[in-house]
Amino acid sequence: MASPLLYGADDDMDDDSTDPTYIPPPPALSSPYDVSATAAAHILAALSDSRPPTSQGEHDGHDAHDVDDDPAGGIALTDDHQAIMTAQDADHVDLLSVDGAYAPLNLTSWLMTAEASLHDALDQHAAALESLTMAQPTIPSSLAPVAPDQLLPLPNIAPTWSSLHDLDLEILSAGDDYYPGVENKDKFVDISRFFNQVVLHDKDTTTMPLDGVDRPSSITRHDLRGDAFDMQGIDWSIRNTTKAAIRAKRTAWEGSRMPVRLRAVRKNVPPSLNTEDFFAFRRMTTRHHAQIPHFQLRNLIAATSRNDVFYSTLHQVKRTDALGSPATTTMDLSKEISDGYHFSITTLAAGHDVLIAGGFEGEYALTGLSASYDTKYTIGRITHHSRNAKSHITNHMHLYSSRHTYTPQVAFCSNDDRLRILDCETNTFTHSFVYPEAVNCSATSPDGRMRVVVGDFLETLITNAETGQPFETLSAHTDGVFACDWADDGIQVATAAQDTSIAIWDARNWSEPLKVMYSELSVPRCLKFSPVGGGPRVLVSAEADDFVSIINAQTYESRQVFDFFGRTAGIDMTPDGQSLFVANSEPSFGGIMEFERCGWGEDKTVRRFDDDYYHTSPSDWMADEDMDTDSRVTCGWRERQRRGVDLSHIAV
Repeated sequence: MASPLLYGADDDMDDDSTDPTYIPPPPALSSPYDVSATAAAHILAALSDSRPPTSQGEHDGHDAHDVDDDPAGGIALTDDHQAIMTAQDADHVDLLSVDGAYAPLNLTSWLMTAEASLHDALDQHAAALESLTMAQPTIPSSLAPVAPDQLLPLPNIAPTWSSLHDLDLEILSAGDDYYPGVENKDKFVDISRFFNQVVLHDKDTTTMPLDGVDRPSSITRHDLRGDAFDMQGIDWSIRNTTKAAIRAKRTAWEGSRMPVRLRAVRKNVPPSLNTEDFFAFRRMTTRHHAQIPHFQLRNLIAATSRNDVFYSTLHQVKRTDALGSPATTTMDLSKEISDGYHFSITTLAAGHDVLIAGGFEGEYALTGLSASYDTKYTIGRITHHSRNAKSHITNHMHLYSSRHTYTPQVAFCSNDDRLRILDCETNTFTHSFVYPEAVNCSATSPDGRMRVVVGDFLETLITNAETGQPFETLSAHTDGVFACDWADDGIQVATAAQDTSIAIWDARNWSEPLKVMYSELSVPRCLKFSPVGGGPRVLVSAEADDFVSIINAQTYESRQVFDFFGRTAGIDMTPDGQSLFVANSEPSFGGIMEFERCGWGEDKTVRRFDDDYYHTSPSDWMADEDMDTDSRVTCGWRERQRRGVDLSHIAV
């Protein structure tokens, strides 16, 4: 997980030597050392050495540096700025399978730094060295030994967005236990504070401050009265201003806080065409608030239907519905302890009749959605868990069906550079894949054969879903990538990074992106394609603060932008694509917002090559006649035909 102190210079802190599947990664390039014939002779001599492996104690000096405030991509708990790593070229990295784990394999992986003992390194990995023979290829002299916990880095440049400001630490209280929640100063200022301290500074003192607003428990579209009452229940008219004026002032003020380099990039970005009308505001429930434990992790809401909307409140998973019914606790994790801390939820996922929550220490809680009300959830923890790792935060999870058993699988993206696969049926981890740096997000293709993997490395990796082996490396971003999704047509892939860029890829041609666009203002933290059968295809992009964009996924030239005030804790769409839920964690004006599909009356008439005319929905992910046989489509033919019909004036 890319932290505000991204790509720090001290990357030798993560010691996985206690991990039975750990294999030293390949070295960096362009080192001053050479691999000589003498070194090769030492390798051959070491192969015949029968001494027992060295103990963990020989590396105690290394463990002393293994602290949680490591700036190298992990969660950082310090206010001190760290040095930025220099850019390095990357070669292809083969992956080796050992007991279900996949790690980079290269002959020079076994070479240590000049300060380390070559014999000790070879003894420590004696089992892996059995694969070395006299037929090994000649090692280029440009390759050099490095520390054993450095992976071959992907091409890298200095970060742009999150390294500017110090960390703003928040202590999240949980009874007698305290867990450090990580914030950053790049976040937008709360709207009440912004209005009272920035806007009122330029206005007369008689203007009413934005404090103590008494909002109803639910706000519907019928309650909206322009500036007198917006969808967050704010009356701007009695404050002698308009929402548009506040938005313009806030956009200019927050834009001025961007890093200079990022402002220079966005200066040349043309304004987006906010001309679409895919969704309409339906309701906001003000009594349900999702809590964000880490400013970069914004997947804290999941909807399996309009009747089942789940969100996290740090130590609990709550359930409500689209009407804002009182919340019920689905999973109470406040008494679950891991490494001395309560279970703090960092990400949430639901689907395939499964609800799962991931935590700060690699723990997870799993429950079946078809189980009886009082069924106990299952607690587990990631495999290969090492106390020496920098961080085990679960950054993201997504559910999909196994190609072989058709049972639900969960892909865990973790801060310890691994992507793990959990079989929900047996509660067993079946695979563990190692990548160069922290894995922030992933998405599996609809056929289950491929997976897109993104992380603190700048490249987007297209991998074999069953082996973890990357076969395509895509470049479009200049900073850590935090969001991705794979469309239901199996062709389109979207990725979003901290440089505020969003890239669209075509699986039929990975050579270059179909489109690169930019967010409205803040960092895009969540991406979600509309489901098949949900109507005109769209891509939903949720920014860290204030904006959710509904992008036309046919042309990627236009969008519909919803602007509000507050941090986005997550987004999700119902399986039929008819409702979009947005969790807003603004302290005074937050809640859960629902937007519903609209524009169903725009039926398309298309002329075929034989001059016949027929009606169709060409903008969905597949033709309408093919949807009846697709198990992912939750709406039947007749229901799809009735969508958008206004029945509000019919008396029953």
